[in-house]
Amino acid sequence: MRRALAVVVLFTGASLGAVEVTPLWNLDFLGGQHFFEGRASSLGGNIDVGYTPVVKFSDRWSLVPTYTGSYQGTRDVQELAGGGTLFQDSTAHGLLVKSVHQWGGRWKVKPSAGARVELLRETVGEDWGDGLFDYQKYSGGIETEYALSPQSGGRLAYDYYQLAFPNYQSLESATDPTLSRELAGEKVLDSANHMVTLGWWSPLPAEGRLDLTAYMNSRAFGDQPIVKADGGLSGSDRSDTTLSVSAQSAHRFSLGETVRGLGEMSFGYGSQNSDQNHYDARKGDFLENYYNYTQWTVAPRVSAAFGSSRWVATLGAAYQAREYGDRPAQDGNGDYLSEKLKLNVFSTRLSLAYPVAKNMKLRFQSSLAWSDSNMQYEKVFRYNYRIANYMMGFSYDY
Repeated sequence: MRRALAVVVLFTGASLGAVEVTPLWNLDFLGGQHFFEGRASSLGGNIDVGYTPVVKFSDRWSLVPTYTGSYQGTRDVQELAGGGTLFQDSTAHGLLVKSVHQWGGRWKVKPSAGARVELLRETVGEDWGDGLFDYQKYSGGIETEYALSPQSGGRLAYDYYQLAFPNYQSLESATDPTLSRELAGEKVLDSANHMVTLGWWSPLPAEGRLDLTAYMNSRAFGDQPIVKADGGLSGSDRSDTTLSVSAQSAHRFSLGETVRGLGEMSFGYGSQNSDQNHYDARKGDFLENYYNYTQWTVAPRVSAAFGSSRWVATLGAAYQAREYGDRPAQDGNGDYLSEKLKLNVFSTRLSLAYPVAKNMKLRFQSSLAWSDSNMQYEKVFRYNYRIANYMMGFSYDY
């Protein structure tokens, strides 16, 4: 570590003896089972690792490199290419380097750069690195933070990132004519993204806190041409704009001398505006603004510590309602209905933690999620499902 820091010191003029390195790392290991549509899996496990050696050059400058790694051995449904895709397991690795500069006691400037790779296996026999939806992400950005007081402040951030799916090549013409016409190219999921984020936090009465966040993401697909009304492809490429606004409040509470807790409530609104259309060659139907949607989210959560027992319990839930204003739902045969596509996802999670040694906790968690939709045609993507799991293990933080 000191040899690596010597290179930085050479260009900054800082004294190596004045540099402080504080390593922080965490490990979570949980094993258990998942249940998809009532079918139980064999035993599996999830692992999460994080390592951050915080490098402090002075009171005004710190360097924060962070490595994160994970393996998820339980089945999961992720939204990709306009629908839900079921994955057997996945692994991800990421590195983010952030430089924190403090000016005048109130301002902080945080430039950053990072890279991430995620490998997703749709079947157990699939080799790692051959997944159709494996992706790489490269990012860079800058954040400015202003502290109005020790309890309130705001932030403005700009991030640029690229998403690349090195293995993705549409199978539309090869195996499945029901796949979207707009996915007929080779790098149709690759995109360049510009994201602007605004944030504000302030205290609330009764030991509360309010966090407000808004972001706009502009995404350009460099190899996904727009579909025309006749089913052909135009000379221009797809671009999307995603907006999100959220508010979260948190309040501390206590019940006598035995229970101390934190209650949180989050509300969010999001929308996507896309210039991409869809042509169903099987039906001969042209569907304009196929990827446009609006959604609402509400997510309460309560955490409580119980007296001298040292048990900490957290119970949370989330409800998301999404509506595609221009995309019709389909019946099981793929015939279009008069109503527009709607998707409702509800999830709940219970976790328990008990400290057994310094920095180590035994953990138990269980989750349940189900998705209901008026879309009954699921030959390509999943819209209706039930998934649950229970996991037991430990976490270690240092």
